[in-house]
Amino acid sequence: MSDPKLIIWMRPEKSARGPAPTHTREEIAGVAIKIADAEGLEAASVRNIARNLGAGVMTLYRYLPTKEDLWAVMIDEATVFEPYEPTGDLRADLIVLACRRRQNFLRHPWLAPLLATRPIIGPNYLRGMERDLAVLGGCGLSIDDTIDVLNLIYSWVSGAVQAELTERANAHQSGGDRHSWRMRMKPYLLSLLATGEFPYLSKMTAAAEIAEADEQFETGLTIILGGIEAQYSKTTENKRSGTAG
Repeated sequence: MSDPKLIIWMRPEKSARGPAPTHTREEIAGVAIKIADAEGLEAASVRNIARNLGAGVMTLYRYLPTKEDLWAVMIDEATVFEPYEPTGDLRADLIVLACRRRQNFLRHPWLAPLLATRPIIGPNYLRGMERDLAVLGGCGLSIDDTIDVLNLIYSWVSGAVQAELTERANAHQSGGDRHSWRMRMKPYLLSLLATGEFPYLSKMTAAAEIAEADEQFETGLTIILGGIEAQYSKTTENKRSGTAG
């Protein structure tokens, strides 16, 4: 069995032979990100990137031979490390962590789905993970609890953002928003509710309008944080008071 090929972060950017490279991985990634943000990940092809850089298509393959390499540098460039000092307040720190992650996913709509494919991740993303682990560790959580909480927050933010982006895409493609969809569904829904077989759906329908994306995110995050605090309140209180668990 042959040895696996070294991932891009273990390969030198500049070859020991030949002329100095005209472009950098970061420059190529930056152009690719602009294209993907505006037109989607599939539009960030080597041909489109080369055209925007004013370079030859085959030239770019010297920098990034595979799509995996391209995606790796795009992810790393899109997740530039932002330092954050833990406050020791679990709720406050998790709000910052979750909101920062959501905003980055909204800036780059392709990023959350791409991360779900288990791509090659690089130094910026790993520095961000180290920061987030340190934030939770600073609140007194064990490494096992830290991993559980971090996975929960990461997964929930990713799912919430992808649902939000899907709604935006649907509205753009159909020309109608959620209100238009609900108005179209209303006659059929009312006919079902009139049977009396759906008491909870009746209560939901009679309740307030569906909240906007920001409010939905804040509400969901509040519920999740309440559960995390209830689970780990003793641990974090001991950390603040300096007593043993």
